[in-house]
Amino acid sequence: MRARPFSIILCLLLPWAAFPQDGLLRQADRLYADYSYHEAIELYEQAFRKDASSIEHARRLADCYWTLRDAANAERWYAVVAASSEATGEDMYRYAELLRTSGQYADSDIWLKRFGKLAPDDSRARLKENSVEQVAAIMEKEGISHKVDPVNINGAYSEISPFIKDRTLYFASNRPEKLSVKHVQSLNGMPFLDLFQGRVDKDGNVENVVPMADGINTSFHESNAIISADGRELYFTRNNVNAGRSVTSKDGVNNLQIIVRERTAEGWGRERPFAYNNPAYSVGHPAMTPDGRRLYFATDKPGGLGGKDIWYCDREGLGTPWSEPVNAGPEVNTEGDELFPFVHGNTLFFASDGHLGLGGLDLFQSAIRGNGHGISENVGAPVNSAADDFGLCLDEQGGLGMFSSDRGGALGAENLYFFHMHSKPEEKRKWAGRVLDIADGKPVPFLPVRLLNRERKEIARTTTSEQGTYEVQAPSEAASVSISVSGGPQAELEYDEITIAPYSDTELPDIYLNSVMDLPVNAIIRDAATDEWLAGVDVSIRNKHTGTLLFTGTTDAMGITRGQIPYQRYGDDVSYEVKFTKPGYLSRTVDVDFRVLMFLEQALMGPEGTSLSPVTTGLDMAKAMNLRPIYFDYREAKIRPDAAIELDQVAEMMLANPSLTIDLRSHTDSRASTAYNDALSQRRAESSRQYLIGKGISQGRITCKGYGERQLVNRCADGVECSEEEHQMNRRTEFIITSCTGCTPSTAAGRP
Repeated sequence: MRARPFSIILCLLLPWAAFPQDGLLRQADRLYADYSYHEAIELYEQAFRKDASSIEHARRLADCYWTLRDAANAERWYAVVAASSEATGEDMYRYAELLRTSGQYADSDIWLKRFGKLAPDDSRARLKENSVEQVAAIMEKEGISHKVDPVNINGAYSEISPFIKDRTLYFASNRPEKLSVKHVQSLNGMPFLDLFQGRVDKDGNVENVVPMADGINTSFHESNAIISADGRELYFTRNNVNAGRSVTSKDGVNNLQIIVRERTAEGWGRERPFAYNNPAYSVGHPAMTPDGRRLYFATDKPGGLGGKDIWYCDREGLGTPWSEPVNAGPEVNTEGDELFPFVHGNTLFFASDGHLGLGGLDLFQSAIRGNGHGISENVGAPVNSAADDFGLCLDEQGGLGMFSSDRGGALGAENLYFFHMHSKPEEKRKWAGRVLDIADGKPVPFLPVRLLNRERKEIARTTTSEQGTYEVQAPSEAASVSISVSGGPQAELEYDEITIAPYSDTELPDIYLNSVMDLPVNAIIRDAATDEWLAGVDVSIRNKHTGTLLFTGTTDAMGITRGQIPYQRYGDDVSYEVKFTKPGYLSRTVDVDFRVLMFLEQALMGPEGTSLSPVTTGLDMAKAMNLRPIYFDYREAKIRPDAAIELDQVAEMMLANPSLTIDLRSHTDSRASTAYNDALSQRRAESSRQYLIGKGISQGRITCKGYGERQLVNRCADGVECSEEEHQMNRRTEFIITSCTGCTPSTAAGRP
């Protein structure tokens, strides 16, 4: 519902002549000063109905509604105050907050910007700017749970501040089942709170609710009970009381304090106050870390960031004193209110109206990092809502959670809600697991994973990630998880070994299998001239990156060699350098790259194999040996490292065949002038020749010539527009065999 127009509301405050409303205002002010907001509201409203016009009194009425968390009426009156010339920055901030709570995000941003100009150093202006986009992001992100439900014990009274330990729920309520007569609090006209407990099951149902015993409840407020993880200490919040009488501050405020009790054989022992209670300010809402060495609490003690902050004390262990309080810092606290801390593991949960939320108090979480804290994050909807949401707790396992909220409606009737942490709708739930190697525990990637029902029918299929993880839609029937390596082992996770998570994703046990095996390989070689099987070819395989020799073999009469490459890991990307050599034939080196996805025989050059060329006059060694192009830098003739690798293979072949001679021919593309290209190609040819001579080849066995652009292999002549790839085809080096006496069987057979 949108706020009423200012023009209508301001009519109520026009400076009419004073009437009996002056007496109402004076009486309301006394109640306001006494924090009797519930009664003060009635008198202020009467006064304004009698034409009262004071902005200061309108502010006090708005403040009463704000303090009592009556957002609709607070918005109504802060609209009046914020629009007046007497408005303060805090008036504008509160009005912006109330507009955002009622869903008027654009209007809220306008008032927040006005507040930011008056209070540029206030972090709330920065944290809450652009709330339209930020709130949309909160609503879209996945929250800590997908669903919340009211706890079955809710009634017409307030139930707040839950705490779960050993399947017992502790909470505060002003329900009438009391062991003692309670005062009615002047703040909101509701009875004071007592502490209760009941048994809670895994589905959030609570039974056998009774007041806490051992004289814990009095005629004042008791709330926010927690018990240490070892069960030996009880901490809770109570009004500051001494000998049954209220203790007030200098301002007349009965602040909160923390009470401590220790477990004895008879129950909870004698009360003692927390060391840092102080009548001048409130100290309450205790929360303890699982190790019992840190206590968080909320307080408005001086030295904070503003409003109520979360502070903490540390100690060495039970029985040792708590350290001086430390503010949790700006990652947690703001100039607004931070309240109701709770710790699970290393995560601090708390409620705040200073960080950006969906409305009123929202719940946030922050990682505990030693003496610091991580950035506070909104826990998301539906745990958070446009109402006040606070007092979150989790059970010891972190699965069942509860919190307080006034989303139910009536003022003063906050209720408890429960949720299951990280729950998801059934259609979005996943099964997730890992596959690891049985020997070293390393993940097995890219492995097929199948879900089989009891009839062994496949109902889902996926593949493990690079981290060995997999994820499938949770099946609607009992299923087992089956994995297998093609040509290798199999493993299965039976359906009766799987514990299904009832509300969220199911984490499956790790599956182990042997993923490191010998990889069978073969190579098939033919004669490039006759296409016949070529026997006697030596085949070697090396790891291209490390140079490690992995395999050697020689082809048989069918041109085939077989063997195994040891200790190859499933899913690995392998890079092999495969070399083929045979006297009288040009050797050939080939790079083979693939991913190991089976342990069946791998044909290194494909099912049709490869071929070796006999050494014959006129043959280009570069093509026959599958050499990479000999590259030079632009307008340079210096041998580059990548070109040296290819020239080394030419030198190795010539050293193995001492009678072999070659003509080294260098070519350029058509760009630049003909004369320039002639000279450049000649320099490059000479450079390549000198490199081979430097490798031990007699200079008489190598002739060289640069042909420039005179022997193009495509259409890319002068003036023709061509791609870089087309020009590259012309930039080539040829190693033409000019003679090789007695070094090839093909020559003996009479082929040229």
